[in-house]
Amino acid sequence: MPKRFRLELTIAARYLLAKKSHNAINAITIVAACGVAIITAALICVLSVYNGFEKLVGQLSSQLDPELKIVAIEGKYFNDTPQLRQLIAGCDDVEYVSTTLQETVLIVNGGRQIPAQMKGVDSLYEKVTQVDSILWNGDYLLCDPVADYAILGIGLSQLVSCRPGFLRPMTFYCPRREGKIDLTRPEEAFVEHQFFCSGQFAVRQADYDDALCLVSLKAARTLLQDSTLASAYELKMRAGCNIDAALDRIGDKLRDHGLQVLNRHEQQADNYRIVQIEKWVTFLLVLFILLIASFNIVGALSMLIIDKEQEINSLVALGADESMVRRIFALEGCLISGTGAAVGIVLGAALCLLQEHFGLIGLGDGSDIFVVDSYPVSLLWSDLIWSAIAVLAIGLTATIIPTLRISIKTQS
Repeated sequence: MPKRFRLELTIAARYLLAKKSHNAINAITIVAACGVAIITAALICVLSVYNGFEKLVGQLSSQLDPELKIVAIEGKYFNDTPQLRQLIAGCDDVEYVSTTLQETVLIVNGGRQIPAQMKGVDSLYEKVTQVDSILWNGDYLLCDPVADYAILGIGLSQLVSCRPGFLRPMTFYCPRREGKIDLTRPEEAFVEHQFFCSGQFAVRQADYDDALCLVSLKAARTLLQDSTLASAYELKMRAGCNIDAALDRIGDKLRDHGLQVLNRHEQQADNYRIVQIEKWVTFLLVLFILLIASFNIVGALSMLIIDKEQEINSLVALGADESMVRRIFALEGCLISGTGAAVGIVLGAALCLLQEHFGLIGLGDGSDIFVVDSYPVSLLWSDLIWSAIAVLAIGLTATIIPTLRISIKTQS
C-alpha cells in the first residue's frame, strides 16, 4: 500500500471514528451505514429466495422430465426407427431410451370437454423418469388385453371429473392428420379413442397437474394415425456420468439426423427464464432503494466537511493539496458504505443460512397447499460478490457529490 494512500486512509478513518462537534453528524453517519447494511442484507435475501425457487422448479420438474431429451430441430415430430434408437442406445453413459409422443387432445367425459396434453409413453418411461414417486392415487397402468388406460394429473382429473375406479371411459378426440374434411359431417374430422382412468399423479406444477395425461405409446399413435411417429426420445443416463459431456457427444451424432439434445434446464427454459427475469428486476428495484438511501451518505459527508473546516485548513497548511483533501473524504464515504456493505453481507448470509437449514419463515398456515413448508433459499457466492460490487459502486458514486464541492480557495 503506498505511503500517501495509507496516510489518507488513516485520516479518513480518524474522521469517521472521532467524536464530532455536533451529535447530529454522528447520528446521520450511523443511519447511513445502517441503511446500507439493511438494504444489502435485503438484496442478498431476495436473490437467495429466487435461487431457491429456481432450484425448487428443477427438483419438481425432474420427476417427469428426463435427464436428457432428444427432439426435432424443426417441427414437432420425427420418425422413430430401430436404427435411430440403436444409435442413441450405443452412446456412452446412456442406460435407457424411452420413446414418447405428445399432442393436444380434447377429453370428453359426460358433459365436460377439456383440452389436454396427451403424452404417449413406452414401457421404459417409468425407468427414465420418477413417475412412480408422484402417483397420488391408483396404479401405473396404461394398457391391458381389455382396454387402454390414462393416468391424469390431479388437476386435470378434477376438471374432467374422472378418477380411478370409474366404470365409464373418457373419450379422447384428436384431429385427423390425413384425408379431407367433410364440412357436412365435422365429427369425422376427428379420431376418437376411449380410455379408462387408472391413476392420478401430482407434481405440484400447473403445467403438469392441470394439463397432462399419460397414455400408452401405441394408443397415442393410434389417435395420430401413424405407427412410427415420435416427438421425443427421453434418456436415463448412468449414475456418475458427466451430463454436459454426454449431451455434446450425443448431439454431435444426431445433428445430421435433424435432432437436438436438451438438458433439464433447457426443457424448462420458459420457467427458468421467468424466475431469472423476476430475480433481476427485483434486484434493480432494491438497488434503486439503495440509491435513494445513499443520499444519507451525501448528507453525512457534506455535514462532516463543514464540521472539519478547521482541520482542512490545517491539512492545507501542512502541504495537502485539493485532490488529497477530496480523496480523504471520498475514502471516508467509502468506509461508511463499505462498513454497511460488510455488515449487510454477513447479516444477509446468516439469515439465508438459517432459513435454508431451519425454515424460520414458513409458507401458509402449515396446510398441504404449498409444495414446501417454508420459503426455499439457496445462497450463492456469486450473489454475494455482485451485491457487494453494486453496493460499493453506489456508495462510491454517492461520495463524489459532496467531495466535488471541496475547494481549497474557499477554505484558505
